[in-house]
Amino acid sequence: MIVDTVLQSAQFSVVTHVCQHPRTNCGGAGMQGGEPARLLFTRCGSFGIRVGKKTSFARPGQAVLVLKDVDYLVTHPDAGGYDCCTDVLIDDEALETLEIGGRGSQPCQELVHDLQFQKTHVEMLLGLQRCGKDEQGAQEVLLDTLEYLLTSHATARPRPRNPAMSRQVARVEEAILGHTEENVGIQALAELANCSPFHLCRIFRSSTGRSLRQFRMHHRLGTALGRLGEGQRDLAALACETGFSSHSHMTDAFREVLGVSPSEVRDDLKRSDLRSLKLRLRHLRARKSA
Repeated sequence: MIVDTVLQSAQFSVVTHVCQHPRTNCGGAGMQGGEPARLLFTRCGSFGIRVGKKTSFARPGQAVLVLKDVDYLVTHPDAGGYDCCTDVLIDDEALETLEIGGRGSQPCQELVHDLQFQKTHVEMLLGLQRCGKDEQGAQEVLLDTLEYLLTSHATARPRPRNPAMSRQVARVEEAILGHTEENVGIQALAELANCSPFHLCRIFRSSTGRSLRQFRMHHRLGTALGRLGEGQRDLAALACETGFSSHSHMTDAFREVLGVSPSEVRDDLKRSDLRSLKLRLRHLRARKSA
């Protein structure tokens, strides 16, 4: 596992984690109490965060919030894959500012967001990496980004009606996340969930808010977006690695969801900096409240 501290400020620590096969000091690792609260954003791949008997998946399009002093276990749906995440550790003052972790809050919560925010998260990380010693500016942008996530984009995902349904959906999610480059068939997924294909489609949508096809496409696009933030140049290879049938298939999906092509996203991310991101976030908030 490769770990890099991007920001260390009074209120936040931002750490990037890159895990790939063979995994060492990563998959299966447990974090004991005494840890600060943290938000986990995934740029590529996925991570399972297990608290008690429940596993939450940090993946492109879904952040995971773990509150202070909570024990959890990290797992990887794709044991042989490549996963990378942005780990934002939050102190008590920032928690209060963001109104996180009040009485009755769940110790671990999944926060669903769209791919526009996935791009914002990648821009935020790139801006932090390029900000030099502007700690105050970095902290302000981080607060703006998290506030935007919590107030404008993120929603807690729908809750399954019962624990059995939750386990069925989790098994199917893990199978899809662990085989991004494959099209695991509906029959195989239904067998994993021990139910009919029709019933699986119904409970999956009611639990995730997306159809199986939408969920798979969202994950592939989010992973591709993260790779573009790393400077991936070979778009045909990227399409193949993330499960698209061709470069043109990936380009069509990007245009449909984000309104731009992968090459345009890559060029935009190359120009990312904290100042432009801060102005854009404030403009978006002002437009939403108008």
